Amino acid sequence: MADITQDLLQLQYSQNFPISGMQEADINLTLPPVAPATATVYGTVTDGTDPIPDATVKLFDSKGKPYQHTLTDKNGEYTLDGIPAGTYTLAAVKEGYLLSDAAGVVLTTSDTTQINLVCTQDSSLSLGALAGVVKTLVDKTETPLSGTKLSLLNAANEVVATTYSVDDGEFAFYDLADGSYTLMASAMGYLPAAPMAVTIVNGSIANVLVTMSADSRTYNGTVSGIIRDQNGNAVAGCFVGLFQVTAGQELLIATTKTNTDGKYLFGGVTSGEYLVKAKMNQ
Repeated sequence: MADITQDLLQLQYSQNFPISGMQEADINLTLPPVAPATATVYGTVTDGTDPIPDATVKLFDSKGKPYQHTLTDKNGEYTLDGIPAGTYTLAAVKEGYLLSDAAGVVLTTSDTTQINLVCTQDSSLSLGALAGVVKTLVDKTETPLSGTKLSLLNAANEVVATTYSVDDGEFAFYDLADGSYTLMASAMGYLPAAPMAVTIVNGSIANVLVTMSADSRTYNGTVSGIIRDQNGNAVAGCFVGLFQVTAGQELLIATTKTNTDGKYLFGGVTSGEYLVKAKMNQ
């Protein structure tokens, strides 16, 4: 058998250049070394018995970072090549199947290694899902709203699931059987959102936007405190005024008097800047 010739230095090329008459051309090239030989991983993805076509097979490096991926062919077979020597893990997945157990492999130069993977079908993965975002208007700008309670009701008007929106306003329901649902949303200080109809068909995924409006009657704050004299004693019956500050101007908007413990409270305080003033007459 004839010896197989292998490259030692990589092919390089010059730029185009003209030659005119007896002109001398001086063209120098630097040839870098050929990259080290690489390894190949191949195999078949099955459900334990039958091959799974169009499954995604992904290779991760020793730090768990994705390195390369491919799809299986109609026979469930795959090949990953051009892999440098090192330690890797391999896994496969397809819609309707759980991610396979990771298979570890240590590859050396020019290795060709077979790794077969098994993906288990999971009927729950064929069920539907509902995802969305809850938002509200703050100074005429849409802003995510966290802490919103979301309830999902079935066609019989029974609550089948509840969840709460997170910091970025997102929420999700999963493992939903086909059917018609009603989504309800409520949050403290906001008017309940109008019921939203959602339909799941053939395991579909629904995406919705829920908009909450502030309840002017309850979406407000309070201002409270204690009035004391120079000796630290609570002052009962003391006049207390709440001033709203706008562009440096003070406007008295509410008054009250302290109770026997020197305490006062203003409710229904809307967004803004305020200050409190107090005095006691003889």
